[in-house]
This record gives sequence, C-alpha cells and structure tokens, in this order.
Amino acid sequence: MRTHLTEGHVSVRAYREDHIDALLAAVSESIPEVAQYETWCHPGFTREEAAEYVNWWRKAWEARAAFYFAVIEEETGELVGSCGLAGICAEHRRAGLGYWIRSSRTGHGFATDAARAVMSFGFEELDLARIEIEVSVDNTASLRVAEKLGCQREGVLQQRLILPSGPTDTVMFAMLQDRAAAVGRPK
Repeated sequence: MRTHLTEGHVSVRAYREDHIDALLAAVSESIPEVAQYETWCHPGFTREEAAEYVNWWRKAWEARAAFYFAVIEEETGELVGSCGLAGICAEHRRAGLGYWIRSSRTGHGFATDAARAVMSFGFEELDLARIEIEVSVDNTASLRVAEKLGCQREGVLQQRLILPSGPTDTVMFAMLQDRAAAVGRPK
C-alpha cells in the first residue's frame, strides 16, 4: 500500500514521528481558524498533543482503521496540513474524507490537491465505493474544496457535529468510485 502520493504541488505522506514538530508549528499558527471546526485543536496545543496526533494516525493506519497523511508542499518541503480517510466502513466500502491546511497557506489549492490524492488512494488502494465529505455549514473554505473536487452535494444534516461553539448542521458531499472513474480522477 502506497504511503506517499503526489498531486499538483503537494505530496501526502503517511505520518511519521519526524512530522511531530512540523505538525505542532502548523497547528500553533492555525488555532484561531482550525479550532472552531476540530475538537482536538485548542489554544495551548502542546508538543505532547502533536505527538499523540501523529501516533494516533500511525496506529490507525496499522490497524487499517484510518489513513491520514501529512500534507507537504513539494517546492519547500513544508508541512502545510493534514488530509485523510477515517470512519472506514469496509462492509459498505465507504469512508469520510477530512482535511485542514495551516492558516498561512490557505487559498493556494493545497487542500484540493491533497484531497484529490487521498480520494484516489481510497478508490484505488482501498477499493472504496463512496467517499463522503461532511462540512460545517459555515466552513466556507472546506465547502469550496468539496465543490472543487466535483463532489455531489447531498443535503444538510441537522446538528450532526458538536463543535466547541455547540451543535452545528453539516453539509454532506460524496464522490462515488464509478463517478470518479468516469471523469478519470476526482476533480
């Protein structure tokens, strides 16, 4: 199974211990933006928590429960975020796709390129039939990524997530394996 993929101007790499400090730097600069949508991210995020984050995804990979990657800018080698598949349901061949990009690097296509690579991984390596992206209704940047990927908007789920601000509605998007194959790759 591939642990390193390239798409556009990013590569995605299965988490390794040497990603801990770079992850801490990315999270630390991004707390105001990311913490409102991710329950693990909070002011005062520590190196120990960064190590827990990296090692949790490494263990999940080994157990085939989730496949998360560090998102690396090809040109600079800088860790610019995280992207992966979790909530894998092997019986029904589906998983959820998640992503975040450090605040100083948003708006440059990193999330879209990383998500495209990870979706291809899910369809090709895991033989998923469906990849879902669930986004808080007010997370404009993540909504745009799902749309740029060509995912189908399926509807709004009421109070689907409990975020730091409280219950929030989410928009459900999906890409199907046969649709992705028909267009060559997720767009």
